[in-house]
Formats: sequence, C-alpha cells, structure tokens
Amino acid sequence: MAYSIIPLLTGVRNPDQGIMTYQQGYGKRIWLPIWAFLIQGEGKNVLIDTGLDENELFVPETFEKETGLIAKSLVENLEDHGLTPDDIDVVVNTHLHDDHCGNNGLFTRAKFYVHSDELAFCKNPHPLDHRYDEYFIENIVFTTIEEQQFQVLPGLEVLHSPGHTTGCLSVLVDTGEGRVAITGFCCNAENFPENGPAVCPGVHIDAMAAWDSIQKIKEMGVKILPMHELHIKAVSA
Repeated sequence: MAYSIIPLLTGVRNPDQGIMTYQQGYGKRIWLPIWAFLIQGEGKNVLIDTGLDENELFVPETFEKETGLIAKSLVENLEDHGLTPDDIDVVVNTHLHDDHCGNNGLFTRAKFYVHSDELAFCKNPHPLDHRYDEYFIENIVFTTIEEQQFQVLPGLEVLHSPGHTTGCLSVLVDTGEGRVAITGFCCNAENFPENGPAVCPGVHIDAMAAWDSIQKIKEMGVKILPMHELHIKAVSA
C-alpha cells in the first residue's frame, strides 16, 4: 500500500519559536503554518486534522511576500485537488486543539478517529489549556483509539504520542518515498537537529512524556513531517 501526502495550508499564526522548542528560541518570531494533510491511495481520501476554522482565516499581508505560501480555507484547498468535503472518507484528529479540528463539522460523511484520552480531555479540559473548544466536535461521532499503535487502513497507522496533549497521535504512512511520520504534536524543523536528541515541544501538558514521544519519532529513522514546519513538500505515492 502506497499513499501520497499533500499538505493543505489552512491558516497561519506568528508566535515565538519557543512555542515549538522547549527552553530554546525565545524572542525569535516565526511564521507558524496550520496544516491539514490530505492522504490519498487505495481509493480513499483521508484527512489528517481539519486545520483552522475558516472563519478565523486572517493572514497578515507580509506572510505571502515573505514565504511565497498562500493560506486558504480547507474547502478551497480541497477544491484545488478536485474534491469536496463529501469526498473525504476518513478524518484522523491528531489532537483536539482548535487549530487541528476547526473544520470537523464540514465532513458529514467521514469516519472520525481520535484517541479516547484526547476526547475525554476536550470535554473536560484543564483551565490552563485554552486551546480546547467542544464546539468544534459537536455532533461528531468518533471511533476512539485505546491502543498504543492502531491501524486505520492498511499502510496507515497512528501511534499514541502523549505529552503535547494527553491523547496526541502521530501518523505513520507508507508512501512511494518510504514510511513517513506526521508528528501530530507541535514542532518544526528546529526540533529535529541532525545530531543529538530531538528537542521537546515547547507546548505540553507533560514535558517528560513529550520528550519521550519526540525521541521515538526521531529514532524511527523515517522521513518526518513536523506538524508546524513552514516549508513542507508533498510526498508521492
């Protein structure tokens, strides 16, 4: 089974690099892209996350000039690939922060997957984590995942990667370019230095668990798509 992976840019924010890299990069402003990933193969259209709510799509004028990237609503992104929300068969929410499930309600025909711990936390979040809003998952019927590793489809698996959130999932995809890991947790290329351990994500509910999870991804020796890396290229089937 070989799938393609197409990154879809649904929004952008302009935070500090320290949001990505724990205890590193503070004071450095970055463009933080908000991606959804379209995975295609075996007659299936799969979305990894649904990105930022299109009603929150406010892009600074300088973003396109500086990066050459254009953020669009998720519906517009899908149209660019000849698809509508009704064409999506499966949605995997890596976690339920607002920028990862903002358009869930568009996909009325899709089967949704999320980790059971993540769903429970979203329904009763700690006050310190303001990124949850149950509005984005209203009327969504989820298939909940309990296992450490779970096969969504042949050649497409999810791995429980807690730390950034309690039920964060990384996604492992067999592609024409080999196995690829979509991290799920917040990070960019700066989290993965060529030498030495990976850098713990800067936003987490458990730093030690987040550190362990990112090491597991780096040690797999596969191509990594960091969840908020600016320049991510499509992966062919």
